[in-house]
Amino acid sequence: MDNIKSIIFDFDGTLHNTIKIYYPAFSSGVKTLQAKGFANNFELNEENVSKFLGEKPNYAYDLIAKDADENLKKEVMQQVGKNMEKNMQEGLGELYKGTTKVLETLYNNYDLYILSNCRKRYLDVALDVYNIKKYFKKFFVAESFDYIPKKEILKKVRPNIKEEIIFVGDRYHDINAAKENNIQSIFATYGFGPIREGKDANYKIDSIEEILKIL
Repeated sequence: MDNIKSIIFDFDGTLHNTIKIYYPAFSSGVKTLQAKGFANNFELNEENVSKFLGEKPNYAYDLIAKDADENLKKEVMQQVGKNMEKNMQEGLGELYKGTTKVLETLYNNYDLYILSNCRKRYLDVALDVYNIKKYFKKFFVAESFDYIPKKEILKKVRPNIKEEIIFVGDRYHDINAAKENNIQSIFATYGFGPIREGKDANYKIDSIEEILKIL
């Protein structure tokens, strides 16, 4: 690990305990869909909702309300997004314990990046609310790349990132992005992905603070 120069972090489920803001926001979106006759078979609980975290924004609505009009799904998606931002601004969200301290420590020795499947505005709000923007060299959000897979985004941006690189994430597309680009990865077991999604990771951590033991 002595050759690592750059660390790419996923955001939701790796640095940010997103369920705190996502569950109430997504619940309101589900109720809107149900009022229109959709998503009636979806059982609203944290376990079911957390499975959508880390996926593209439209993933959940295409799954639970696949027959709904695209305009309705877009309307609900925007409603949920605005409520998530509002929840953060009102103090409902939180970073995982120790995140800021870890970032501050790593910042002194590595170039730090974020690669997330989220929207640009969402990440901008989050970084400002949690006051962690200063630790990162650059941010890559899927919205800016027309929501292509993370492995493809990483391939595009890699020439501008100092080698060697390691990717830290909690979902299969984080670990797959690293594997497909032949870089090392760390799987955050405390995030929202089931443990099997980290099977190809080089390392596993049970808290964000454990990354300091690896690096």
